[in-house]
Amino acid sequence: MKDLNFLHIVLIYLAVINVVTFFMYGIDKWKAKKSKWRISEATLLGMAVIGGSVGAWLGMKTWHHKTLHKGGNRDVDNIVGGHQFRYGVPLILIVQIALLFFTSCKTKHSIETALPIQHEYTPEHSPSVLIVMYDQEIGKRPLLKAIKEYKAEVIYDYSIIPGMAIKKPDDKTLEETMQYFKNVNGVVSVEYDHVYHLTDPVRPRLEIR
Repeated sequence: MKDLNFLHIVLIYLAVINVVTFFMYGIDKWKAKKSKWRISEATLLGMAVIGGSVGAWLGMKTWHHKTLHKGGNRDVDNIVGGHQFRYGVPLILIVQIALLFFTSCKTKHSIETALPIQHEYTPEHSPSVLIVMYDQEIGKRPLLKAIKEYKAEVIYDYSIIPGMAIKKPDDKTLEETMQYFKNVNGVVSVEYDHVYHLTDPVRPRLEIR
């Protein structure tokens, strides 16, 4: 989950830095028209390098800033600066998109790997043992008498709950034995003795879009 939180922080940072960069290009364009103090080209390019390449590219297109214009006064410095932004900003943008895509894929893989493994359980029951629960007020004496008369066997007498694990006689089916003990005085339930086996583990999937 640390990788997921880190990705959220990165996305918030990119959103903020690109909005700031976009308006910085607009402010610099306005200052250029008013012949005021300008934001340095190193600063504008630096904002693109530290994550604001989308904002820089949109700022160039929206404000028509740092692009080569036809006609007008185009000295060598303006031409060189224009080329730096015209080709440099899109190149920075492509590199950052590739890095973001690579980081997202790596984060998704890390999250899927870190998720705990869940197991599916296939319930079965013992072919010869059943669980019989009895009323505490009546007690287990009628049940013990029925076990002896039916020639069954007590496998386990639970101490924390009013119940017993009983093994059926060899000459009786499990269903016959269950039906017999359901009719015993004080018995409240007769259940299968369930056994659980682990099957192939199932790994949950989490997709990040």
